[in-house]
Amino acid sequence: EGGYGVHPRWSDVVRGGEMRAGVSRVMEPSEYANLTDGELCEIINRELSVEEDKLDIEYPHERQAEYLERALYTCPHCGLSELYSHGDIIECKKCGMKARHLPTKELVGVDEPLPFRFVADWYEYQTELVRGLDLSEYFDNPMYTDETEFSEVILYKKKSIIYKNARISLFGNRIEVDGGKEKSVFNFDDITAVTVLGKNKLNIYHGGKVYQFKGEARFCALKYVNIFYHYQGVKKGDTNEFLGL
Repeated sequence: EGGYGVHPRWSDVVRGGEMRAGVSRVMEPSEYANLTDGELCEIINRELSVEEDKLDIEYPHERQAEYLERALYTCPHCGLSELYSHGDIIECKKCGMKARHLPTKELVGVDEPLPFRFVADWYEYQTELVRGLDLSEYFDNPMYTDETEFSEVILYKKKSIIYKNARISLFGNRIEVDGGKEKSVFNFDDITAVTVLGKNKLNIYHGGKVYQFKGEARFCALKYVNIFYHYQGVKKGDTNEFLGL
């Protein structure tokens, strides 16, 4: 409990405040021997669940909101957007909307009310927005473009850098990589999985190989993951698809 308050995954700083850990339940083999995977998963989720919206503890730090754009790429006014954080402020580059992240983990609007009380509320809005996107509208023009290092990961050995400076573009059905001399295209139909690694790395599993994009500190790898899984969900007719982590 309090792990998110002390150190959110999207942040580089450890805040003040308390974090508590303990054993919520002990299960003997006889208890789970006849459970299905789904039943066991439900128990695990329930026992590990904590209420991070409790307001009984504060987590002070002067850089409350810094790097929140690693997790958020949508605006309540603009929809798909680009955000920038500094100190305890996160703002939209398109419309100038600003929000402040408080030591209580709450969010408040700076110049106008914000429709989200916690980052989890904003994240839920973002998830539903992505699930409602018509990706065919982004087959010709990219949704986002970023500058990253592009490498092939040699499993259990090393990374082999393909382009030190590459421009990657996220389309509704693919990711394109422009290294200056050559371009590579990763169609979503040919990709096995897309994952976020660490805080600013994106892994793509394609053709039996693993490719990695390492962005600068504020790089949001999550949007590539979400769009890929939304595309897969639409193909399967799943309206409540898993959008990755």
